[in-house]
Amino acid sequence: MPPSPATASRSLLGRLDESEFTARHLRIYVTVLIGHFLCGFVINLTGVILPGVIKTFHLTSEAAGAFSSALFAGMLVGAAVAGTVSDRFGRKVPLAITVMVYAVFSLAAVFAPSFGALVTFRALQGIGLGAEIAVVLPYIAEFVPSRHRGPLVTAATAAWLIGLPTAAAVGTAVVPAFGWRAMFVIATVPVVVGVFMLATLPESVRYLLRRGRTQAAEVVVGALCRGTTAPAQHAGPEPLAETGTLRTLVARNYVRYTIAIWFMEVCAGAFLYGLSSWLPSVLEKQGVDLLKSFGYTAIITAAGVVGALLAGQLINRIGRRVVLGGAFVLSGLFCLAWGTTAATAAVVILGSLATFFGSGLAGSTLFAYASELYPTASRATGLGWAAAWQKVGGLIMPVLVGFVLALHASQFLFFLLFGVISILAGIAALVATFETRGRTVEQITREIAGEEAPSALTPASS
Repeated sequence: MPPSPATASRSLLGRLDESEFTARHLRIYVTVLIGHFLCGFVINLTGVILPGVIKTFHLTSEAAGAFSSALFAGMLVGAAVAGTVSDRFGRKVPLAITVMVYAVFSLAAVFAPSFGALVTFRALQGIGLGAEIAVVLPYIAEFVPSRHRGPLVTAATAAWLIGLPTAAAVGTAVVPAFGWRAMFVIATVPVVVGVFMLATLPESVRYLLRRGRTQAAEVVVGALCRGTTAPAQHAGPEPLAETGTLRTLVARNYVRYTIAIWFMEVCAGAFLYGLSSWLPSVLEKQGVDLLKSFGYTAIITAAGVVGALLAGQLINRIGRRVVLGGAFVLSGLFCLAWGTTAATAAVVILGSLATFFGSGLAGSTLFAYASELYPTASRATGLGWAAAWQKVGGLIMPVLVGFVLALHASQFLFFLLFGVISILAGIAALVATFETRGRTVEQITREIAGEEAPSALTPASS
């Protein structure tokens, strides 16, 4: 007699969670990693091209801030919508389409005839960029073996963060020789990656099982996890729930954690995007040569990549709550110290420490946490709304900084803003985070729902 659908699902999920990290896992992971890196690169063009855009269109500080925020307005829309679309229609096709969308509007930006057109194309490009973030991290969380989930999601965030110093480094070589529009030419490359994703990526096993497509799920698991047998015990599939609904995120069992995630994401977005958009210009105002400001920005933001890579190991050993709370608070303190000095060495060291803890340790852990907290039926929706609130921070902060700079206020106020929001995010993390370390995503769902007692935490698990 063939096994029941529930038994078959339990077996497939057990094999998926307990599998070794195979060559097939690696090929899939590298493909999505490239797309996510390019997403980070394209987002972080703003700081590199902004001085040139200001000169080309003779912009005020307020208009420059509005240009920066247009991208985040588009990203907010893309992130909020794409998560729900992905929960309803799958991970693979939406992910590939999002990558192609932001590449196509990069090409449009190359030929923008006016500042208004450039703002429009950048906002439309933002829709694809925000949507990509909402889909790619749930996709990774759902297909990798459970014990690798935390490290691989945070490593993906590190790849995304590498886009910022890469954009700064490429801009140093390209912008003086070919102008700021050449950066958008480079940003059309992701269309090739999107097509490759469409042709080669498998669908999420957990999504297939939610849709009752057990045979298709068996094919994917068979290709990924050859030789792996199902463990004796596994939480099995989650209870049926509405697909891609905001109601799940604010239900009684989730509302406390959801509000905390959204608040932390606003603060994280304000820190990351406000800093990346304005740091080269702030350094230039302090008397640093433009090319050197790009170089310093690359060094400072590269520290965030190191933090994101380290985060995967730390969250497996000491948990999400401690890493989030401690890293946000330390980042805020280093921002306050950063604002008290103009010495080159101190600026680079303190800036690097602030981004190591802020955008690196805290930022990557926050996305890992958001990608695993919610049930499969609403996982991309949950991540999408988290990413959307991050974009709210990115929408507000560049404009706010633009007004602050237009008032010719003390440079310390620039750093004070970033310090305060980071410390507030750290407090939220310490008081309202559900610890997910050592659990499969199904166990997390059942424990939050009160259907299962908290499991033992093991350092080797995610």
